[in-house]
This record gives sequence, structure tokens and C-alpha cells, in this order.
Amino acid sequence: MDPLLLFGTLRHLRWEQLVYRPLRVAQYSLYRAFPPLTSGWTNPNGAAPDVASETISLFRTVFGESFAHLNTPLEEYDQRLVDLAEGRHTFLNRTLKLNPIDWNRRCESHLWNYQLHYFDFAVWCARALVERGDEKAWRYCQSLIESWIEQARAGRSDGWDAYPVSLRVVNWIYAYALVAEVGDDQQFLAAWRASIYRQLDFLSRHLEFHLLANHLLKNVKALVIGGLFFSHERWLTAGERLLWREFEEQVLEDGGHYERSPMYHAQATVDFFECYALLGAFNRLPPNAGEVESKLRLMAGFLEAMSYADGTLALFNDSANTEETRPKPIIETAKRVCGYKEKNFPREFFQTGYCLWISPDEREKLIADIGPPSVNYNTAHAHCDLLSYELWLDGRPFIVDSGVHGYGGDRFREYCRSTRAHNTVMFDGREQSEVWGTFRMGRRVHLIGVFALGDKLGWNFVGGYRSCYDQRMIHERRVTRTADGEWRFRDQVISGKAEQAISFVHLHPSIEVRKSSEYSLAVEGRAESFKFLIEPVGAAAVEIITGAESPIQGWHFPGFGIAQPNATIIFDYQLRGEPKVFGYTIKRLTNG
Repeated sequence: MDPLLLFGTLRHLRWEQLVYRPLRVAQYSLYRAFPPLTSGWTNPNGAAPDVASETISLFRTVFGESFAHLNTPLEEYDQRLVDLAEGRHTFLNRTLKLNPIDWNRRCESHLWNYQLHYFDFAVWCARALVERGDEKAWRYCQSLIESWIEQARAGRSDGWDAYPVSLRVVNWIYAYALVAEVGDDQQFLAAWRASIYRQLDFLSRHLEFHLLANHLLKNVKALVIGGLFFSHERWLTAGERLLWREFEEQVLEDGGHYERSPMYHAQATVDFFECYALLGAFNRLPPNAGEVESKLRLMAGFLEAMSYADGTLALFNDSANTEETRPKPIIETAKRVCGYKEKNFPREFFQTGYCLWISPDEREKLIADIGPPSVNYNTAHAHCDLLSYELWLDGRPFIVDSGVHGYGGDRFREYCRSTRAHNTVMFDGREQSEVWGTFRMGRRVHLIGVFALGDKLGWNFVGGYRSCYDQRMIHERRVTRTADGEWRFRDQVISGKAEQAISFVHLHPSIEVRKSSEYSLAVEGRAESFKFLIEPVGAAAVEIITGAESPIQGWHFPGFGIAQPNATIIFDYQLRGEPKVFGYTIKRLTNG
């Protein structure tokens, strides 16, 4: 390990991360070596307090009336329910048949195993029982809950990590509230309730202060919801204190989440909405509830800004299109919880680091990344994508971000975080920031300023950053959308020197590109009528790469586990230390 790289990473961390990480590692090592230490949490024969019928009724009412994102039509889950009853489990677009399940074994990647332990399907099965009388799906779900309670052990099972505990107890609480009055197996309900209670007690003693960010938020959400469910004042008080502390820090002034990932922003939005709605139902809102609601509306606005007409998300940083982060159902929840009005968002999010241009007919949209990689002390989900962008033309995706395929052990992980996976510039073969490992970042790029101005016909943008490996070098990008529909991207090293600049343009997989002349590339959709030319500015070697393996280049990842070859245009400019202007222009040829 390079000492400078390690120092460049550690110096940004908070003291909690440095103190709690070795503590958590030691705790789980002890649990693995001495299982009796965990018996108070894992004993399947334990007991828990009863839950008042009024509490269950309130949970059920809020779930049904406010949580649109959890009440999408059951028909969407029909095949999943059939698969579930036959032991087939699909997560991250990967299906495994597990019957029976060994809850202490990692049967796929760490992230896939986490998904299994979340028990999202418990909510679908509970809804199917209540709404359609589907006992088959529920009985199988009940058997999985019983086997998990019987088998899963802290220190051995991924399911006892604090993060999956947090998601599972919330899913189980919602499912319990739905079936409590229709379920006829009181012995099972008592054992299930007791397990939820013990898991919350475990969680309250193992909060993820070593990770903070979205992990701690999930922990806090579970404490708040679990505290309300069991009328447990200690959990509730601690949860509320941390919830509003994290709300103040994690949600920036413009409504964006400080990890700068549209996907994690969607998750955080759901977490705060659910807590806010339930706390309101129990008359536990903070004194500044009006200010909180205003900020929640800003969060919904940011989410809408980072999404497209087809219901997909922009894929900056670690972002993928997942079931739980679909923008439209979350925005519907925002309408119900805080009175959000659609299309009520700004075009610049300078605190979070994004800006947009949208045509009057909304068929053309550009989103540019103009912010720091992430919050300084947690860059786990940050990429080298400063001054990158996504562009929709004629109501369809045209230039796209590569997205994310997977995390630990994933063969595309290094590529997804790299500069070459984004629509930006790499200088002298060096990454924008020092990304390493699965989630680490050492020195990072430093934004020095942005400017954006536009109207319904055109747009001008200027942004610049200082290199992380040479503080003298400043890269400036100018983007112009002209009134006649032309897009111009101009780059320049305005301070310092660089010998080579490689500019990347990643086209959507449905787009074809070919050289029409020595310097022009004809671009058209396979099933669409639009056609464009992309022309380099300045002398450049031009290469088109699709689906390459060594090195990895030309891949698009719209969702976890999905790898689609896509054409990537690579403009190679030899600067030789001179302050040359380079870039490319996108010209419309026809408009069908």
C-alpha cells in the first residue's frame, strides 16, 4: 500500500470512523468465535412486548394512505410471488434457486446476499394476503421468516450486519402491521414480533458510526420506526436526535443528498419521508416541522430533476435503476406527505453539484455534473465524473453515463469509477481523483467555479477544476446549446500543462455511430429517425470502442448486474503542453 495514497484517504475521515471501525471488526470477530455472546439477540424462543392495536392501526393507515412507493400495483409482483413460492430469488438481475436457504452462507455476492436478507418480499406477500387473500405466497414467506429466526446467527450471517438488520426490521414491521389482524397463527406472530424486538436491540448497540452517511441513516430510520412500533422511548429518543442531525447534514440547501448519487438520494428521500409521515401520525414532529417539510419538497424536486420521462434516473456516481428507487412512485409519496407539486424544481443545484438545461417541449435535456465527488469523509460511491454530463435528444437517451454494475469483487468496479467511464476528459492517462479498492478515494479533484445561464432556446455553461495530482493545472469546460439546436463542448487547460487529453463520449446502446469522413462521425438511433454529426474541434485521433474487455471500455450499466455494450467515442488530442482549445460539436442533421 502506497503510504501517500493511504494518507490521502485517511486524512478526510471523521474521528468516529477511525474509532468505531476497529471496534465493530472486533465485535463481529468475537461473535463468530463465541456464539453464546449473541444468544440474547438470536434466541428464537425469546419474548417481546405486545404492540397496541392502535399502533398497528396507525401504521397500517400511514402505509396505505401515504406510502405510494410501497403500494405500486400488485400485478407488478405476480411473477416474483410465483418465483418466491418455488424458491427462486431474483436480486440485482441475478436469479438463484434456493430451497432451502442456508441463512448463514453467502450464496452469491455480498450485495446480493444483503438483498436476500432485506426481506422486501415480506411486504409484497403481506399485501397479497390482505388485498387478494393469497395465502400461498404468505405461507411461504412465513416459512422463510421462521427459518431466518431459527438459523441466522450474528458473526456468521450477512443478515446480522447492521445495514440489512435496519432494512429487514422496517420491512417486517410494515408486513406485521398489515397481517396482524388477519393472521391466525398467534404463536408465529409472537415469535416474529420478538425477533423484530431483539434485532432492534442489537441494532441500537451496533450503529454504523464507522461508515456514517446512508448506512447510518438506515440505522436511524429503523430505530425511529421500531421505537414508534414498540413505544420504546430510548430507541425513539436516540433515533429522533440522530434523524434530525443527519437530515440537517446529509440534505444540502438545494435539496440534494451529500453523497451526490441520484440513486442514494432517492433512498434517502424515502427514508426521511417514511419517518416524517409516521412521526406525524404519532404527534412526534419537531418544532420546526414547517422547515422540514420545505426541505423535503426540495428533496423531491432534486429527485425529479435527476430523472427522465421514462421513469429512469441519471446514473452519476454509484447510481442504478432499482425497484425501490423509481422516481415516479417516490414523487407521488412526496405529494401525499409534504404537498410537493411536480415540475417545481430549479435548473441549478450548486450545493449538490448539478445543473440542467431542458427544452420547452421537454424532449431535450442535459444534466451536467458540476460538484465535488461526495461528502469528504465518505466517498464510497463517488466516481471520476466532474464536468461529465448526460444528454437526451428528441425525447430519447443519447449520451449516457456508464452507471454501476456492482460493488465488492465486481469485474467492472474499477471501470465504473474511472474517468474513462464518463463523458469528461482524462489528462496524461491519470484519473481525476485517486479511486482505489471498492470504495476508497485518496486525493480528489477540486472544483474551483461554475457558471450557467440560459433561456428556452439556448444555454451557456462554464466549469473548472484543479487537478488532484498537479495543483497548478486547471481544466475548464464550456458547453453551449445554440438556438438552432447545436451542442458545443469546448475544453482547455488554462493553467499548468498537459501533454495529452482524451475526451470520452458514451452513446446509449440503441445508438449507432460510424465515421462519415476523416473528422466527422454520423450518429443515429436504430429505431428512431434522428441523425447527428459529432465533429472534433482541433486535430484528434478518433476511435470508436464497443464492449471491449482489455482494457474494459464501451459498456453501459443501467441496473445492477446488467452490462450492455455501447459505442464510446474517444477523441485523443496531443496538447504537448500548449494551451489549445479542443472538444467536439454535436450537429442535428434531420429531425423526424
